[in-house]
Amino acid sequence: MVQIMDTRLIDLLQEYNSTDKALDENVRLYHDLNIYGDDAIELLNCFEEQFKVDLSRFCFTDYFPSEGDWILPSLFRFLTGKKPKEYKQLTLSDLNKAINISYLE
Repeated sequence: MVQIMDTRLIDLLQEYNSTDKALDENVRLYHDLNIYGDDAIELLNCFEEQFKVDLSRFCFTDYFPSEGDWILPSLFRFLTGKKPKEYKQLTLSDLNKAINISYLE
């Protein structure tokens, strides 16, 4: 089933899209648009307020890295051979669905 994308959602995401990537239902916020850290927090706060979506069950750190020092953690991973954390994908389709059901998990 094809979902009709809310144009207000597209407009909101355009404000945070610093890439040339076209916005469609499969675009991933962190992986494709490079939205993370403070920008992701701000975007989701606006999303929650504008669309009245409950984010209380949404675990931010599963989907986005923080916006901080990446040099020391990268060096530590290199020295220990530890793989970098893989983040879950949050797509425009997920956000559009959240608008329809009033929550995001």
